[in-house]
Amino acid sequence: MTVDDLRARRPGGRTRLVTERLRAAALEIVAESGIDGLQYEELASRAQVGRATVYRRWPNRDDLFRDVLTHFAETTVQIENTGDIVRDLTTFLQSFAEASITPAGRAVLQILLRRTDGNDGLHHVGVELLDRRTGELQRRLDRATEAGQLPPAEAPFVNMMLIGPVQWFVLRRERPFLPEDAQAIVELVVAGLWRDHVD
Repeated sequence: MTVDDLRARRPGGRTRLVTERLRAAALEIVAESGIDGLQYEELASRAQVGRATVYRRWPNRDDLFRDVLTHFAETTVQIENTGDIVRDLTTFLQSFAEASITPAGRAVLQILLRRTDGNDGLHHVGVELLDRRTGELQRRLDRATEAGQLPPAEAPFVNMMLIGPVQWFVLRRERPFLPEDAQAIVELVVAGLWRDHVD
């Protein structure tokens, strides 16, 4: 969703609408100019608000990126709990693939994959988000284990096995990533977990 899309929506509260416009504008700028290209003056101008409004919501860029990343993850790539782990992981993988090819998704990946010495605040923001999402995935996997749908599994490993093929598809861009691709990957990973558990 672009800033123009948000401007066209009927506001459900001015504060919320302004915040949504600012988040969308921030992702647009990062997608176009990179992380270092995000300046508060440009952000305020694109969202058509005063610069003081930006600073009031996010006193520094780390606060801004933390909010943008968290909001994007919670509203775009959700981990559902329908009671069917294959279905839920397939939905998760498909939504991740769809988000990854959008300008906003590319901006988020730039933030998360940014090379760093590990001492800057933005690095810690990315780690915080990944830890939170890994925790959510672990809770979903644990529920599947309790239901007998999965053997005990570690979320970081499962996430790596699921996300890796999607990133390969997205980078190559030879064809769209399809729902059947997501299901095939999930079924293969789940089968591998059971095989290792039996062995």
